[in-house]
Amino acid sequence: MALKYWFEFTDVKTIIHRVEISDATFVGDSTQIYGSCSLEYSETKDTLEPFRGSGLQIDLDADSDLTFSDLYSEEERTFSVVYTRATEILFNGWLSPEGIFESLVSDSWVISLDCTDGLGFLKNLSYVEDATGLNFVGKQSLLEIVVNCLKRTKTPQNILTSVDVYYDGLTQTLDPFVNVYFNANRFIKDDNNTTIMNCEEVLKSVLEPFGAVITSYKGEWLIYKPNLLVDASSETFFAYNSLGVALGTPSKTIDFSFDLGSQIDEYYPHHVNGNQQKTIKSSIGAYRINYKYGLVKSFFANLLLENIAGVVDEWTVNDATNLEFPPNNIGLRLDIITTTALSTLVLTSNSFNFESGNVIQFNSIFNFYNYVSSTGLRVIVYFRVILTDGVDTYYLNNTGGWESSSIYIFPDVQEETIDFKVVSNSMPISGSVNIEIWRPKKLNGYGVYNEVLISRCEISPADSELRDIKGKNHTFQRTLKPSSKIKDIKTVFNGDNESDSYAGAIYKADETTTTNSWTRFGASETKPLLQIMGEERMKMYSKPLQVYKGDVYGYFNYLSLVTINGLTGKFMPTAYSYNALSNITSLELTEVLNTDILSDVLYELTFDYGNVVEPTIKG
Repeated sequence: MALKYWFEFTDVKTIIHRVEISDATFVGDSTQIYGSCSLEYSETKDTLEPFRGSGLQIDLDADSDLTFSDLYSEEERTFSVVYTRATEILFNGWLSPEGIFESLVSDSWVISLDCTDGLGFLKNLSYVEDATGLNFVGKQSLLEIVVNCLKRTKTPQNILTSVDVYYDGLTQTLDPFVNVYFNANRFIKDDNNTTIMNCEEVLKSVLEPFGAVITSYKGEWLIYKPNLLVDASSETFFAYNSLGVALGTPSKTIDFSFDLGSQIDEYYPHHVNGNQQKTIKSSIGAYRINYKYGLVKSFFANLLLENIAGVVDEWTVNDATNLEFPPNNIGLRLDIITTTALSTLVLTSNSFNFESGNVIQFNSIFNFYNYVSSTGLRVIVYFRVILTDGVDTYYLNNTGGWESSSIYIFPDVQEETIDFKVVSNSMPISGSVNIEIWRPKKLNGYGVYNEVLISRCEISPADSELRDIKGKNHTFQRTLKPSSKIKDIKTVFNGDNESDSYAGAIYKADETTTTNSWTRFGASETKPLLQIMGEERMKMYSKPLQVYKGDVYGYFNYLSLVTINGLTGKFMPTAYSYNALSNITSLELTEVLNTDILSDVLYELTFDYGNVVEPTIKG
């Protein structure tokens, strides 16, 4: 970016503020202009709201010689804006052209322009690869998803993460953002139009289960948990660059503590303008999280068996000598062996997890390829569908049964294309399932065919009960003197599952094993992730909350844990506007809690059959 315009001003405390406006296409010397600015964050009524976008309002002195009409652009991410206070970056984002005007009656005027850090753009941007616009497929780590979304803001900043929630088996010195995986297909809506979720929906979907919040902090993207800051005002973060690469210093500790009081008590910053007031926000008596499973349509993403340089995604090639690929690299060409030869294993698929009682459908489409003569020829194509829990092993047969002895599914091919399907019986055990493809074999001496072309080979859910169950409801309610207030139902799209049948399943670092239980750092507990999410919200609203409003003389960072002289408790901003020239911060502070009330909370887990209603209070 080339610097185009800049201005500086000194506030009433003689601190220097500087705003720079840059443009990648600008050529020439930068121009000093005159103006001032105010830093703002989006207002929220909920301290656990996962999105906290920031904005900068800049007021520029314009005249007939300098109208700033050259700052107009149809593309909102053309002019980058960086605001520093005493050399510390407080804002990094983009200029909105709205607000530019030219007075026809005055020689000079002031224009007010808004800037955004880019989080506001995400609700209108699909979750696709930023450079190509292509859909994502397969498994992605939580960090990859965050990076992909933030790339769409075009605001490259380091990323700091800290959530302190770990699945069972994950070492608590490792970052869950690197070791937790999601299915990218989850981010395609089930609306028959294959509409892709926007980046805001995706970010919320993966952050909310962890109780995490994202905001811009001193020129970096910060992902934190408000609950953690209640008990410890400083927090240590894992650090990555904007591409998700771990920085040389892998962690960074930040102290968020801040004391606020009156000038008479020698506090700075301090209360000002005599407009301070305290109100009360009620606690909540019940809360429900509705997890929408999202039944997968196929367990395979590479449905066309496409290969890249001989590598078939989701498959391992066991016998390359008897395998060829068509010129378009779509499908598998398997050599046919004679009636007397033994078949050999050619490819093995990835494994997928299932629960006892699940039902699947095996489907393969194939036909002859590269033939000379076909009259009367019959060929058997061999597959094995294997279910195992590491101790017991079962094999699918042609009629859908599960047998403990090793058997093949063996449809035969004649001249036509075969679309072969087998719907299984209920699985006798919980375990993993994979497919093996073996060499085809001639059944007779007629005709001359060299190969069989397999153009599809997959398994998909076929359980009617799975299709009826839309998800699970995690319900929480107070049992002792509960509030009559019920929090709105929260719908989430990712959670724990035992089976790969659900697109919303969360995976461990091996990208194969689904998660089912978690623990908070240092705690002795084993719970579903969404139970932890609900319990943390109930803790945050376990009693009526104090809400402070008023003006403060002086600057303090939006992401602060505030102690107010004369009031008990700790507070965090839920509304914030800092006027840099007057050095006054107008804000709303809401009390934050993390009190252990779990003995007073009734937790219930029920299935969602498509009719989710608000919980009622029993106490």
